[in-house]
Amino acid sequence: MRRAFTIIEVLAALMIFAGASIALTSGYINVLQGYEHARTLMQADQNMKLARAALYIQTDVSAAAQGEQFDVTDGGVTQTVVWSADIAETKTADLFDVTLTVAVTPNGGTTTTTSETFRLLRPTWSDAGQRTNLQTEARQKIQEIISANQSP
Repeated sequence: MRRAFTIIEVLAALMIFAGASIALTSGYINVLQGYEHARTLMQADQNMKLARAALYIQTDVSAAAQGEQFDVTDGGVTQTVVWSADIAETKTADLFDVTLTVAVTPNGGTTTTTSETFRLLRPTWSDAGQRTNLQTEARQKIQEIISANQSP
């Protein structure tokens, strides 16, 4: 007598195989989406670094505030990167509060905008008269502190 698999056993094996296939396929798709997301974040970070470098080389504050536009190609996709900066003077000579805004538009895609705020020491952006006033005020405050600490 030949022993064979019953239809119930075959269907049970197929259901187990189908469940395992679905689980493995969805896991693989999640890994691919994770890689794509990481690549997108790395490209966005690279675009921000390029815009920051372009800001750093600006010697004129009005040109720095206006910003620039450049194209970046990644994986055959060209993206247009437009950056601008909001620049505010601080109470420290040659120190500025800068908000850098970067807008990236892939060809035919939606624009994504990111911004970051930082402080930047740029002597070439300062007004000479205002720098002298701020430095004089700082010297006076330091002298007051020194005088107060020397008094018994």
